[in-house]
Order: sequence, then C-alpha cells, then structure tokens
Amino acid sequence: MALIIEQRFPFGRFHATRWNQGAFGDAYGEWPPSPWRLLRALAARWFQYAREIGESKESEAEKRDSLLKPLLQSLVDSLPAYRLPPLTWRGPALKQYQPTSLDWTDKSRAAAGYKKPQTTLVEDHYRAVPLDESIFWYWEGIDLEEAQKQLLDCLLERTLYFGRAESFSRLRRVEALPEGMEINCQLFERDSGEMMPVLVPLPNHTLDLAVLLAATDDKELKGRSIPPGTAWYYASIPSQPDAVVPAIQYMRYPDHLNCIQFAVGGRVFPPMRRWVKITERFRGRVIRHIAQIIVPNSSGRYDLLTSEQKEKLALICGKDGQGQPLRGHRHAFFLLWPDENGLPTRLVVWRSDPFSKMEIEAMLAAAEKPIAWDAGAPEWEVQMVPLPYDTPAPPGLLGTSNIWISATPFVAPAERHQFRRNGHRRLGESPENILIKLLRKEGRILPNRVTCCTDHEGETWVNLHETRARRFFREKTRTSLIRPGVHLCVEFPTAVSGPLVLGDSCHFGLGLFVPLQHANKLQGERQRFVSEQR
Repeated sequence: MALIIEQRFPFGRFHATRWNQGAFGDAYGEWPPSPWRLLRALAARWFQYAREIGESKESEAEKRDSLLKPLLQSLVDSLPAYRLPPLTWRGPALKQYQPTSLDWTDKSRAAAGYKKPQTTLVEDHYRAVPLDESIFWYWEGIDLEEAQKQLLDCLLERTLYFGRAESFSRLRRVEALPEGMEINCQLFERDSGEMMPVLVPLPNHTLDLAVLLAATDDKELKGRSIPPGTAWYYASIPSQPDAVVPAIQYMRYPDHLNCIQFAVGGRVFPPMRRWVKITERFRGRVIRHIAQIIVPNSSGRYDLLTSEQKEKLALICGKDGQGQPLRGHRHAFFLLWPDENGLPTRLVVWRSDPFSKMEIEAMLAAAEKPIAWDAGAPEWEVQMVPLPYDTPAPPGLLGTSNIWISATPFVAPAERHQFRRNGHRRLGESPENILIKLLRKEGRILPNRVTCCTDHEGETWVNLHETRARRFFREKTRTSLIRPGVHLCVEFPTAVSGPLVLGDSCHFGLGLFVPLQHANKLQGERQRFVSEQR
C-alpha cells in the first residue's frame, strides 16, 4: 500500500525559508516542501480539530498521544518521495519596509524633533509553482488504519497555508497518482552536487511531540541549528524542460495592395474644417514609424535620415531624397471618407503603386493609438481600426463618370495670388478656373463646365496641411492657416475614372470628388451644412 497526498498552491507561490535561516541568508529557499514542515502543519491543525469536535483539555491530551502521535509516527518511519512539477523556479524577492518602533527623529532636548516609525527591510522569498499543477507526496509501504485515514483527511482539510501565512495551499489524500505521472524526486542522505537541502525527521526515530510543536526560542530548540531527531537530506530536483523557441510568425500581406482602409470611431467626431488635422497626424505617425524601422536610433525623426534613406519615404511623404516634391501625385493619399450623415467614419489610404511591407506595418502601428483632432480638447479623439485587406474601396473613389461632385471642400492652392493689390479677384483665379488649370497641369481631360454648388456665404473654412515653411510663416505672423473651400460640380465630355482629388491639401482629404451617382446623399448633407452656416 502507498500513501499519497496531493498539494496545490492556488496562488502559484510557495513562501518558505529553510529551518533556522533568515530571508537574507537563505540562498536556496525550501524546495521541495520539507517533511518536517508537513508534520508541524498537521500537528498544529490537530488543536483546531480537537476544539471543533468538543474535546476537553484532558481528553485532548489523551487523544493526542493515542491518535495523533501514531499517525505522525507512521509518516516518520519512512521518507517520502515526490512528484514535482517539472517547471518551477525561485521568484525574485518581494521587498518591503515594515515598521519596528516609534522613535524621535532628533533626541536632543533643544531640537524640534518628532516621533517617526522606524522601519526595517523585509525580503519575502518564494518558489513559483504552476497554478494548474500539483505536488504529490508519496510514501511507499504505509498502511494506515481507517481511523487514521479519517483523521489525516480532517487535518489536511484544515491546513489552509503551508509555510508563511501568505502561502495559501490545499492538501488532500488521493488513492493513486494521475495516469501518466511518475515519481521524479527522491531524498538522499548525501549531496551529489546541485541538490536541494530538505529537513526531514530521522527515519524509524521515535517522534517527540514536544520538539515538533516547539518554537525556535523554546528550550527544546534554543541554541540548536536543527531540531533533535531531524537531519538534512538532499532532494534531486527534476531538470527543467528545454525551452522551446516558438516559430516566428511573419505576417503576410496581399500582393499589389494599394488601398488600406481603417474604420474611424469616437465619441465626438471632428467638423469638416478639422479633418486635415487627423489625416496629417496619422501620416506623421506613419513617417515616424518608417524612419524608426530604417534607422532604429533616429527616434523616428525624418530630418536625421540621409538622402538615400529619405528616398525610401518618397511615396509616403511626397518628397524625394533631395527634398523636392514628386510630380504626378504618385505618393499616398490619406482621405477621410464621409458617410451618409457627413461623418468621417472611414480613413482610406490609396496610391497608384502598391504599398511595401514596411509601409503597411507602419500604418498598422500608427493606428494603435487614438488621434486628437483639437489641441484645446485633447480628450476629443478618434480611434482607427484596420479593416480587412479585401474590403472594397468606397465606390465613389475609383468610380467612372462624366459628372463629378465635391465630397470635401475644394481649396485653391494657398500660394496662388487670387486677388490684386486693390482687393479685386483676378479674373482667371476663380475656383472654377483654378480647377481647370489643375486638370490641365495633370494632363487630364478638360471639362465642359465647372459650376460652384455654393455661394460666397456657403463657403466652408477649413484647415490646410502645414508644411514646414507654412508652420514657420504661421508662427511668425500668428495667423492660422485657414482658407475658404467651395463645393464644385465638374462635367466632362466623356466619362473619366477616379480617383479625382485636386487642390490644396488634396493628399490629406480636401478636394475630393465623387461620381454623381454616389453623391446624392452627400449633396443632401451639404445643403444642410450650408443652411446651418447661413
């Protein structure tokens, strides 16, 4: 017959130091749990059990010798073996200062001292144990009587901690080891190297309950390194399993991906005049992440990159390695797409050339944190959530039509001189004429007619994208970079394909046009917006 006790540590920690060792001087910690500690825990629980069954002081002392001592002696007669979890380790010490006494900060009579608690540093060492794995104590050849088994079950049930009080533990007697488990830890009288010292009662030695229940400063134990009738044995700890390096899972992105979309959410959506702030801040994050990937010690600063490194960012930032603007709008568009209610619920990043793996990862990283759209209210933020890569682009982005309607305000390039010195507008610098000039510059089909959908009072004042030169100008003049935008209707002689995005800050969402068949809902929202402005 064999006696098997299962022990678990639900908090995953076994807090204990070896016998007569301080927390600072114990280089090992106690592992596995010592048989002597188990005997003391069972003996201590005996008194609780005796009180619960209503034993008097005289009958308790009598039954202690007739019931408890034979049970504990059976555990002393042979050494246990263990089945330990294969993966345990000694955790880092938990350090804290605990108060010791109340003393004066300055004991001289003339000083204005005050009483302050004195403290001492206490270290709490522990063994980390998996929450879902148990320790099994195994005694071979022990045949307990039925009454002893019942008493042992009662004592184990009442043992709620093992070691220090914070070492919560549960113990129970089981009939056999779980299937597939074997003993993996034995106790030896001599250390063969790299073994753990464990305090055990001497086998076949008569157990003295007075010594077992004595405190370290009692006469039975005072001045002794270990209790009488005990000895240090050594446990062969099972070797830890080899660490398996998980296979690195590299994210695979679709080939020829040139349109990435993000759902936009927030408690307060920005008005249309602030949409550019979201797109330019998102683009700025993308540039910083790419710069960090290219040069890890650059802190994401674009100005610290070399010309060759800046060239890798050309199709995102729109400038080549020498700082010259790219021609032909080949770099990425960052467009906030309005829904039927006119809210910017989708961010579309599109360009004619496919995005690289580095650029896709930078965009996903840029979307991890929310973006504030108003410096005066930083709590007003929107969060970007990546959409599946196969999500179709908004139908108005790549559609085909001969009539195109503004989805976002068209703003003439801010550097154009639209007014003469006398304050009158130049005849060729109206929004309609500027749009035609921009189409001619891009080599597109010229429209038959361009009409303005809003009058002067219906103009939408919007923020523009701030380049470095514009920012210096704003700081120097203390003038906000805000310009009026208009909504236009463009009629071509034949159908043209999108995207159609023109004007100032067009790579940040302004000047976006959609085909007429997709603009009905937008037109209704635009008319409502104009009426509110009036």
